[in-house]
Amino acid sequence: MLAVVKEQPGEGWALREVARPGPAAGEVLLRVHRIGICGSDLAIFDGREKDLRLPVIPGHEFAGEVVERGAEVQGLPIGARVAVNLVRNCGHCYQCRKGQGNLCLDPNLIGFHSNGGFAEFACVPAGNCHPLPEGMSWEAAASIDPLTSALAAVQKAGVGPGDRVAILGPGPIGLYACQLARLQGAREIFVIGTRAHLLEKARELGADRAFKVDRADMTACLPGILEASDGRGAEVVVEATGNPAALDLALAVASKGGRIALVSIYHERTEIEPNSVVFKELRILGSFDYRWIDFENALRLIAGGRVRTEPLITHRLPLSRIQEGIALMQSRQAIKVLLEP
Repeated sequence: MLAVVKEQPGEGWALREVARPGPAAGEVLLRVHRIGICGSDLAIFDGREKDLRLPVIPGHEFAGEVVERGAEVQGLPIGARVAVNLVRNCGHCYQCRKGQGNLCLDPNLIGFHSNGGFAEFACVPAGNCHPLPEGMSWEAAASIDPLTSALAAVQKAGVGPGDRVAILGPGPIGLYACQLARLQGAREIFVIGTRAHLLEKARELGADRAFKVDRADMTACLPGILEASDGRGAEVVVEATGNPAALDLALAVASKGGRIALVSIYHERTEIEPNSVVFKELRILGSFDYRWIDFENALRLIAGGRVRTEPLITHRLPLSRIQEGIALMQSRQAIKVLLEP
């Protein structure tokens, strides 16, 4: 089968034929139908992501059809259509027993620590498969993962009626956070980014105001945001850029007593002004992946038509053209590239 393989640390990857896997006990073999390229995949390909168990087939935003079952699998018949959540946890450590499988003490993330979906077929634990409702498209199913990451962050930040919400970074997670904040009753939504076409997409998806900034001076938009918020700032800030420089803007934009949810992965160290946190009594909340129930809830939001996925899918390519998809994502011409193995 054709697959993308990351074999060594550092930059690089290979697209080549590999043996089709067989499912172990408790696993199913999926025929992968759609998979999205995530920003974290770009970090795997260019060598910034270090937390890998190599060699590995990357890719975690995928959906497919069950074509083979390992021993002990129940409830997933041949032909079942499923979406895959990447959080493969031990199920018995302290964090798993608390229901926080995303914080498992022995994590095994699909596409990072075990083989993922940039392939024609993928073996995954049956417990990581979420059956799809009738009528849900493969494209929508492959969009559940990034929506779930946004949902977990918005929930942790406690977005509620009357809140002003500032979203830094109108990429897929930021654009989903925009829709979710509106569903949660946000009073006003500000989206801040560097690309005009992404800010226009944010307006289409419910943002009240969009602020274009330059990467060299991201805080230049602060006067406009304060003016738009009667000098208060935003009760909730969702930082979804992955750019360490955006943390200064997040601290500045947040209102007194505000909450800041960090949902990106940062590959560089940075410094912040701690007095901003102290004097404004800010709460900074990390949001790492998601729980099983979060994935189920995101699936239901899509199935019920409450969150739109199709406006974010800008490019569709076969797996054999993944290099083109990577380039589109790196250049920020694309919002989301979906591949069909």
